[in-house]
Formats: sequence, structure tokens, C-alpha cells
Amino acid sequence: MKTLSSSNKTRLKQYSAVAGALVAQSNVNAQVVATDLNPDVVVDSLHAPYALDFNNDANPELTFFVQHLNGSSSTQGVQFTYDGGVAGVQMSAGVSLLGATGTGSSSSSFQISALNSGDPISAAGNFGSSSNAALGLDALVDAGALGQFPVQQGNFLNQSHKFLGGKIVGGTNTYYGWVELSVNANASQITIHGYGYQSTPDTQILAGEGANSGLENIALADKVTIIGTPEHVSINVTPDVIGSKVFFVSMSGQEVSSSILTDVNNTISFDNLSTGIYQVVVQSKTEKTTQRVYVK
Repeated sequence: MKTLSSSNKTRLKQYSAVAGALVAQSNVNAQVVATDLNPDVVVDSLHAPYALDFNNDANPELTFFVQHLNGSSSTQGVQFTYDGGVAGVQMSAGVSLLGATGTGSSSSSFQISALNSGDPISAAGNFGSSSNAALGLDALVDAGALGQFPVQQGNFLNQSHKFLGGKIVGGTNTYYGWVELSVNANASQITIHGYGYQSTPDTQILAGEGANSGLENIALADKVTIIGTPEHVSINVTPDVIGSKVFFVSMSGQEVSSSILTDVNNTISFDNLSTGIYQVVVQSKTEKTTQRVYVK
């Protein structure tokens, strides 16, 4: 039997530790189950609604539909007609969507939020209780002598590659997920690009986490948020930007510090920088975005 030397034993332990870390990382990533729809699913008034089943258990959680609106009605003695369309979603029992109570004339309604990639979806969010909601509404109201009034509502109306956040309550467990959507300008079409959910109960998920569907169509400047204080800078990015380089450039054009973004939320100290104004540059493989910060 061959005997391992002490150096080989040490190396074997290091290899085992690395392998264990890789397996652990794989398990963490596997908790998010994401599906990229290829081709995208298009929903309009000419086709049946689309039922989305997050975990393929034959019990769809969400149903997306588009409906043409046309008719007449009255309010406070004023007769009017209306014509337009609505892009909407229905939720099954135990499913609710992330949003906020409306303001102004819509103060009594719950507005579904159109999230950006990387936005958190968790127990801290405000979830509605309605069984259906409008993603986008576009209609023209004709009140005769009083004139015509366009009505446009819904945070997804005329928006591309935004995210719907939701939670699913099953028994004693709660799961969080996202759906990536686009809705056209007149609410006549919904495009569903992909969806994902966190398979670990009661665990936060980020919008778009587990998939980069559609992110290639978004400019780097819209994926990066840079917030500076006199002591440090916070850089928040979408998951696909992790691994990009960030560096500081002095007003004379000299690169004075650099590092790699390792998470969606990053904090970089100014400890080694002299007082002054610097450019913070985040650079991916194809783009870069910059912002000035003051170092005390």
C-alpha cells in the first residue's frame, strides 16, 4: 500500500475542501429553479390565455390574458362609450403578487409592481389579496359633448423586460418567484420571456435570479447603481454583472484602485484613497458605466 507524504495529505485536504465548496455552491444555485421560454410566449386577444405552472405540478399558479374592451355605461348621469384593451393576470388560490396601493384617483386600488432585475422578492414585500390584476390598460372614453378621455393604467404598460414578483403559499410553506414580461403600448399583447422560483421555503429570491433572460437587451448603466459616501461606495448590480471589474480613476486620469464585483450588493472602502473627486468605473466585457464620487 502506497503511503501519502505529509505534503500530499495537505494537498488532498485542500482539494477536498475546494470540491466541497463547489458542491455547496452548486446546491445553493440549485435552489433557484428558472425557465427561459424559447421561443417567448406571446399572449393576445386572438389566442387562449396562457397558464403558467412554476413547478410543473399540473396546477398553474398564474394565468395571463389579453381582452378587448368595448361598450357603454354612465356615471352621475353622464353617458359614455369606451374602447380599448387590457392585459391582465389571474392568480390561483394561495398566490399573490407584489405591488403597492395606488395614489390619487386610484388610491383604493392595488397596483402590481414592475420590478427591475435584481430587485428583492421576499416576506418584506407588500403583496395584494385580489385574484386578478391589470398589467396594463389602454382605453379611450368618449363622453360626447364632454370630450374624449384616454385612460392608461398599469405599471407594465409599454414596458419591456420587467419582472412580476409573487409568492405562493402551500400548506405551512411560502415560496417566492418571478416572471419576466413585456407589455406593448396599447395593452394588446403580453410577451412572457421566462420565470423562476426559489425552491427553498420562506427564502428571498431576486427578480431574474437563476437566469439572464432578456438582460442582454438592457444597458449596463441600467443594471448598476452606484451610491457614494465620503467613506465608501455601494455598488448594486444585477446578477449577470457579478464578476465585472470596478476601478477608481483620479481627476488626472490615473487608475488608482481596482477590484472585482463578487455579489449583487458590494461595498468598497476609500481607506487607501486620498481626499478628492474620483470616477467610479464598472466595466463588463462589452460596456462600462461611470459615476463621480467624493472621497473625504
